[in-house]
Amino acid sequence: MQDIEIYIREPAMRRVLGWLTSELGELEEVTADTAKSGVRSFRAVAQSPTIPIMIHQAVEGSAYTGIWFNAGNTPWASDADCARAAFEAFALPVQCDPGPENSGQDEFLRIDDQGERLVTLRGGQLGNA
Repeated sequence: MQDIEIYIREPAMRRVLGWLTSELGELEEVTADTAKSGVRSFRAVAQSPTIPIMIHQAVEGSAYTGIWFNAGNTPWASDADCARAAFEAFALPVQCDPGPENSGQDEFLRIDDQGERLVTLRGGQLGNA
């Protein structure tokens, strides 16, 4: 099973939920884990099987919101495909794992208004490229 994970810079939660609904159909919120501040979990119930989704705001204290799809039946073949769709929808910088062909632990694919490029994260922190 392939999961998908992307990071969007400073999106409004309502826009994230709207985009997810437009891409995946109806969402159902799963009971929140109060121990994890800024983390919300959902299921895309219109998909079969349902797609578990975790949204983590301010990942590692950064301006990025992480979205993790814990399923292989998303509309995207890769993290990069999902990141491209998110950039098209939000017009905000998006970062993701560049794929198996790029094995650098601190390398991410960054998509923004300047295009797509590999960046090396300084200190392993999102947004520090």
